[in-house]
Amino acid sequence: MRNLKLSGQLVQELGREIISGELESGQVLPSVEALSEMKGVSRTVTREALKGLSTLGLIASQPKVGTVVRDRSDWQWWNTDVLRWSIDTSLNQRFLLQVVEIRLVIEPAAVAMAAKNATDEDRNEIRLAFAKLQQSTDNESDWATADYDFHDSIIAAAHNELMLNLIRLLRDALLYSRRKTIPVLKAREEQPRANALTQHKAVMDAVCKGDEAGAKRTMTELLQSVTALIEESNEGSADVGKDSSEIS
Repeated sequence: MRNLKLSGQLVQELGREIISGELESGQVLPSVEALSEMKGVSRTVTREALKGLSTLGLIASQPKVGTVVRDRSDWQWWNTDVLRWSIDTSLNQRFLLQVVEIRLVIEPAAVAMAAKNATDEDRNEIRLAFAKLQQSTDNESDWATADYDFHDSIIAAAHNELMLNLIRLLRDALLYSRRKTIPVLKAREEQPRANALTQHKAVMDAVCKGDEAGAKRTMTELLQSVTALIEESNEGSADVGKDSSEIS
């Protein structure tokens, strides 16, 4: 049990070093013996940790070369640990924009499906989520969580379990993205909550009316405004923020 715990800790440590860029793509890791000595653990622990990192697509063993850090395109991005480490160590504008790009593919289609497939119970859940969004405080965490729950209620109403679970895999990144863009929204607009609520209400109304085209259009417009906020939040800096204490 102790070895399993230690290997898990080493996976976390090395995973963050890889994703942060401290260990670069193509870099050859020290031997098991050297790495064990550097980290103060047994060779068994190190081997187990390397096996775990290999499963995540972060490293690979190459004959006559050794253990090499793999390219970012090979990483298992849907793994919750990989996403968490990305958020904790190297979340930047590029990463956040990629998250919104995924949302732009999924959510407009999802709300159109929700407009078509939503039951009366679904519509009630959406209205309840919107009411909670209205009642949420100006605290970034409260607002972000209520906003996430509103979008989740609509995607759930599409009745496509795969689509819903794909979005839920990104929960931490989505919440963090909201927490970083809300302050920009507050600084840019005199009535940020009112404007945001107007956009969300337009989506809700279209879904509840069964207006597929309207739902798709209003969600696309909403997400395009999120893209603009992310770009604005990152002006003059390559890093949006690294405070993992904000992440729930």
